[in-house]
Amino acid sequence: MIEIKKNDNIDNLINENIITVIYFTGTECGACEVIKKRIEEILKEYSNVNCYEINGEENVDIAARYGVFSLPILLLFIEGKETIRVGRNIDFLEFEKSIERYNNLLFN
Repeated sequence: MIEIKKNDNIDNLINENIITVIYFTGTECGACEVIKKRIEEILKEYSNVNCYEINGEENVDIAARYGVFSLPILLLFIEGKETIRVGRNIDFLEFEKSIERYNNLLFN
């Protein structure tokens, strides 16, 4: 996961990549770290998926811009459009099925 600390290039990253995951975390968030590790495990198999991490506590302006008001939040963008938004209770099986489905549709 690549950490983003500035607001200036997020839209470009989302629009330039076909599949993009933006993961908003917190500074002292135990759940955030556990979920992040699981997301990274899932995405290891999908080289076409670009994944970025934003600390929502340190970058309140970015979090607000994307409508993130609690942490953690995972956003999945397909061809620049938000398609999935999930919070603390992420169904990892459903997330992996969604990634697999979009990956197969767009790259096979």
